[in-house]
Amino acid sequence: MNTFYRRFVRMRSAHGGRGLIFLTALSLVSLLVLLEWYFNFDFSLGILYIFPVMLAATIFDRWQIVLAAALCAYTRGLFTADETHLEHVLRFCMATIAYTACGLWIYQIADSRRVVLKHYSRLRYEQRMRRRVQEQLRLLAQSSPAAILTMDCDGKIVAANQAAEILLQSDRPLLGQDIRRYVGLFHDALQLPARMGEIRTSSTAWARRADGTVLPVTTWFSIYGEGPARHLAAIVVDTSDEVREREQAQFEQIVHHDRILAGAVSHEIRNLCSAIFVVASNMERSSIISGNPDFIALKNLASGLRDLASLDPHKETRMRVSSVRLQELAEEMRVIVGQDWSDIDGEFEWLVPPNLPAVRANHHGLIQILLNLSQNALRAVQRSAERQLKIETVFAEEKVFLRVCDTGPGISKVEDLFQPFRPESDGSGLGLYVSRAMVESFGGELHFEPTESGCCFVIVLLPADLKAASI
Repeated sequence: MNTFYRRFVRMRSAHGGRGLIFLTALSLVSLLVLLEWYFNFDFSLGILYIFPVMLAATIFDRWQIVLAAALCAYTRGLFTADETHLEHVLRFCMATIAYTACGLWIYQIADSRRVVLKHYSRLRYEQRMRRRVQEQLRLLAQSSPAAILTMDCDGKIVAANQAAEILLQSDRPLLGQDIRRYVGLFHDALQLPARMGEIRTSSTAWARRADGTVLPVTTWFSIYGEGPARHLAAIVVDTSDEVREREQAQFEQIVHHDRILAGAVSHEIRNLCSAIFVVASNMERSSIISGNPDFIALKNLASGLRDLASLDPHKETRMRVSSVRLQELAEEMRVIVGQDWSDIDGEFEWLVPPNLPAVRANHHGLIQILLNLSQNALRAVQRSAERQLKIETVFAEEKVFLRVCDTGPGISKVEDLFQPFRPESDGSGLGLYVSRAMVESFGGELHFEPTESGCCFVIVLLPADLKAASI
């Protein structure tokens, strides 16, 4: 029966299969009619009319099966003699019911088998797709440069890719080992109460290799499941290079600021020493104290202090410059200062043309300069009705101009704006002085631009590739 049904399924699925089955059923009916007409049997072949109905039931709908059963019952009644009209009607009804019942039974069996086979085919398809996806995920995990780990509720490693083996440098396979030996953060996370539900977060931590060396890592992990099915899946990335580069950049920034600060202090001390020498020269004209040993010692002390403060604030303070794309820097600044302006219901806007050439600058230094101007503007607009900081960037005269303008009350006294240790400053009075020195250290300029309202500073930078910028 199973083989017979499968043949019919293939016949139905093939081109013209339904028509072939219909012609076969019609041929059977025709054959039965021909036999009864030709041989004129004393007995009825009515039982054989069930087979064409059953055959047609594999392709017909329910109402078509009932119609076919009625036609076969009527045809069967044409060759039955010596019957009254009532007997003829009763035999027709009984035959129709019998044929219909057999046809519907076959229809139901065929329909159920079709549903089962369709469901089976779908399951096979889903299994193939699932295996394909699992294989793709396995290849993705194995080829990933980031370490991927999965731990059970006891902190045992149940899955680890090749990058995890390389990162942790274990002397034996990681599977089955306790994660506490390598990343204690994951073991502590698994001890969190189950009532917290699923946890998805990221963190920076320290990992320990099998040889005992430690390294900084950034992790993204999630905790899912309950009870014994509780697991932690994590992605771990070694950030040693990023930490090293960040610390070196911060160190260079601090050293650069210290040089500028020391230069500013030295500049002020030299001014005081110059004043002392002027006063001493005037006093030397008097014959009373010109030869006094104490007076000579005072001059020597002032001379020594002047030599001690001979550090040039602009000497050896040039920063390491490179090619900086202001389009990318603008996006970075929006992330850094955008939230501060949103907190005061203000607006930060930086307009950068898409075809603007890259500039010669120090990436971190330029961020510090713009951050200083942004913080000054943020304090200035606190009591303004309109709170806005706008940076317009244009390329003209083979230079790149950054106009940093705010909607604050403006600056009343601009003569000593870039002088260090300004007494009227809100801070140390070194912000603008250091910013100008930093801009000059990579060949740029920073100056104040008078405006009718607000405050505006202009940063002038040179293109990184002057020939490309001129084309």
